[in-house]
Amino acid sequence: MALGYLYDELSFLSSGTEIQAGDAVAFLAVLALVLSGTALIAQLPESLIARFRRPPAVLKGRPVYGFGTMVAVGVGATLGSPLFILIPLNIEQYEVVSLASLLLATVLSVAMARVYADMYKDSRSLGQEGVGGPSFVKLAVGRRSVRYFISRLSMWVANTALAAYTKIVFIVFDFDFMPQILSALGMSEGLATLTVYLIAAGFVGWTVLNILFEQRYLKALGGIQIVLTGLLVMLLAYHSAVLGSTGNWNLGGILKVSSGYGWLSALVINTGYLYLLFFGFQEIQALERDAVEKSSVPIISWMKKGLKLERTAYLGVAMIMSVVVAATLNIFYGLAVYASHPVESTLTTTGIPALYLAGAFLGPGQELLVGVAFLVAAITTFVPAFLAAARHLSALGEDGYMPASLANLSWVFTVVAILLLAVLDRDFLVDITDFMVLISLGIITLSAVWLRKSNSLKGSGSRGLPIAVAASCFLFGGAVYFIEPSVVVFGAIAVIFAYLTFDIIELGNLGAQLFLSAFGLVCLASVGLFSQPVHVTGLASLITGAMGTDPGTFLLLGLLVSSALLFANVMFDVKVLKRTSVR
Repeated sequence: MALGYLYDELSFLSSGTEIQAGDAVAFLAVLALVLSGTALIAQLPESLIARFRRPPAVLKGRPVYGFGTMVAVGVGATLGSPLFILIPLNIEQYEVVSLASLLLATVLSVAMARVYADMYKDSRSLGQEGVGGPSFVKLAVGRRSVRYFISRLSMWVANTALAAYTKIVFIVFDFDFMPQILSALGMSEGLATLTVYLIAAGFVGWTVLNILFEQRYLKALGGIQIVLTGLLVMLLAYHSAVLGSTGNWNLGGILKVSSGYGWLSALVINTGYLYLLFFGFQEIQALERDAVEKSSVPIISWMKKGLKLERTAYLGVAMIMSVVVAATLNIFYGLAVYASHPVESTLTTTGIPALYLAGAFLGPGQELLVGVAFLVAAITTFVPAFLAAARHLSALGEDGYMPASLANLSWVFTVVAILLLAVLDRDFLVDITDFMVLISLGIITLSAVWLRKSNSLKGSGSRGLPIAVAASCFLFGGAVYFIEPSVVVFGAIAVIFAYLTFDIIELGNLGAQLFLSAFGLVCLASVGLFSQPVHVTGLASLITGAMGTDPGTFLLLGLLVSSALLFANVMFDVKVLKRTSVR
């Protein structure tokens, strides 16, 4: 019920209506009910929720992913659906600043990949794994550190937001644009409708297959990722070449700066905005456990007569190569869009600018080609983003930040979070993903300094590069404020809330329950004081309507009951502890 309320409250807050103090109080009250309900569920015996776990994974005999698969994962996760929307609009608005931002984001990502590779070597020298960037923070400062907790939680929020964004644009494309493309090719309405639903079913099926049976079919899924990524790269390269030729590759006027900021300010702001197109390379590090110990690398292995690189070496090369390939395609496509000289005002009114450009300048055939590329990009982005988000949340459970019963259901909580975020504006999701990723990456890259200091490591790299990369992350993240101030405010609140959550968890099981009980009672009194109506129009209103209960009354009763149950549970646990100590 609380999740239904939260969904409706998020819909109201993102509707553009002026937010009053009472609205913030109502949102906190709903959030308190969500947290109280989660805390109560966490107290259930392990056996009661065992039936809801995903099917047991098949134990893998050995890692199966080599260099080629890792590059495909990195490129596929980086070349996502945002490319088809952000690049055309950005290149027309910022001209040369857009190209400079893409180059700067590329340099930052390559430098960050180098830092990742150095930290991975350090972690392996210490006998530790390096699954995902936040694991380096854990190694440097310990698992019971607020810096580790914030970096891990921020990456979960960022990947969840990216998955929600991809989900939104996929649905919009499949049901709003695909029928028009198929009709332009002469397909009947009935067959076009069937095709649309088959595409949606395929997307859901592929997602479910990865969620439930990832380890069982690990090698096969890696092979499919290689095929899909290769197809995407070829389609984008071919379409960009054809699109640019429509304007004879005339790039006249691209050197001007027509944004409302100075060129330096515009460069910083725009780089932070476009970084969403590059951070997918980190998914390679998240798959470290699935990588073989040694792998051949094209050119290097040919020149060294079959030399195979160690995992600590070729993962870094794979991350750098995925950034370079993705950046090359982004820049090539951006130049092609500018060379076609579209009308900027028309682009801003289209749902998917890349689709409009293909249809307007090249006809139905190229429009279908872009549509296929868009579908492939959505698939290769959504699944890695979702799996990475679930792994980040599960890692928090492994590190003792939540009960094991909830950690086993990390993928369920991630699905719910995606559905909640899906009600927000697409631009907001892009910005919040950028901000949260950059904040987390700043902390992760700084952990290279902390790691070498705490372990007296000489390391495989200097301290200057991590510090410079971290400073850039914080600078570009803060620059998002000039695009959408509410994003930075929301992101800062999320970081503060993560700090609060960390402190609550550090109180222990009994302390957390006692705090949430008091928090619920305070919110109960605050809602009554403000006499604030609850904005429920969707799921929550349907349920309360069927029950014949006023939504506001149900919220107050829910807070009262959940707070009372938590307090009673604390008293019961204290009593049990006393009996145990006496015995």
